[in-house]
Amino acid sequence: MSSIIVEALQRERALLRVKARILKSRVEDFEKRFNMKSEEFLGKFESGELGDDEEFFLWWSFLQALKGVEERMRIIESKIQEL
Repeated sequence: MSSIIVEALQRERALLRVKARILKSRVEDFEKRFNMKSEEFLGKFESGELGDDEEFFLWWSFLQALKGVEERMRIIESKIQEL
């Protein structure tokens, strides 16, 4: 039974890796377009310094999605190690 669970977790991990690569690519596009690293962007965006441009909300949403995907990958890795 645990091998079925491990296989399912490994498939999910593989899908999450693809999502992470796509999101990272999108984030890198924004970093290049605005000549700003995401850490700097987050500080400025969350303080309201950058305004309400739709592009900034999109960049922020990609960063949040990436954070969520990376967290799910960590959890899955942990579960795979336990099994």
